[in-house]
Amino acid sequence: MSGGSNYLDPDLYDIVYADIVADIEPHVALVRGARGRALEVCCGSGRLLVPVLAAGFACDGLDHSETMLASLRKKLAAKGLTANVVHGDMRDFALPHRYTLIAIPFNSFLHNLTQADQLKTLRCVRHHLEVGGRLVMTVFHPSAAKLIEWDGVEKELKQLPHGDGRVTIWDRADDDRVEQVRRMTRRIEFSDASGRVTRREVLTFDLRYIYKPEMELLLHVAGFSRWEAQPLFKEYSDAGSLVGERPLREGDNVQWTAWKD
Repeated sequence: MSGGSNYLDPDLYDIVYADIVADIEPHVALVRGARGRALEVCCGSGRLLVPVLAAGFACDGLDHSETMLASLRKKLAAKGLTANVVHGDMRDFALPHRYTLIAIPFNSFLHNLTQADQLKTLRCVRHHLEVGGRLVMTVFHPSAAKLIEWDGVEKELKQLPHGDGRVTIWDRADDDRVEQVRRMTRRIEFSDASGRVTRREVLTFDLRYIYKPEMELLLHVAGFSRWEAQPLFKEYSDAGSLVGERPLREGDNVQWTAWKD
């Protein structure tokens, strides 16, 4: 699964992803439309699950990191929220319920680094779906240009305010384009108001990216017979009007939906 213990530090995770909010509203809407029991796999420290629960919608959670789940439970207690959140591996979990919706958001499926693990996850999820239920997962579609641009070069990803200072995040991607595995090395520096660096963290984690025809084959082999892939975010023209449906493009965040018939 993911590499580097710092990746699973919930406080650090929350800081690095504090600015990622565009997918929250679509995720809340997804659970709202479940019309039955919902489960978020790889719920982590609750970046998406907490807003769902705060909006008044029930959703179970599952994650492989006890540390992340401990952070999530503290957040829920502080907000007076309750949820059934359990420790488990997305490749091999066993829950007593069947779900109308199982979501694997925010590229979490890509932590499966082999096809065997990908199929284990898809089969396990399908087993936990009700007939007619759906799996919805979000993964990025690789862009050849971006793979080449980022390969082996450290680049500043972003700067975010933090306390009286800021936090700066750099990423370096080392790609094995034969195995489709990307080793991410992330450097994080905290600085105070004067610009003096007060803390440094370096962590690594791996992702196995997936092309559209490959994902379709994985879903088929895992037992799904019906699926669709759409860009996660709607596209608007310069005038502000909604652009109609379009084909997927390289670099898209893709929302895959697969139904258990």
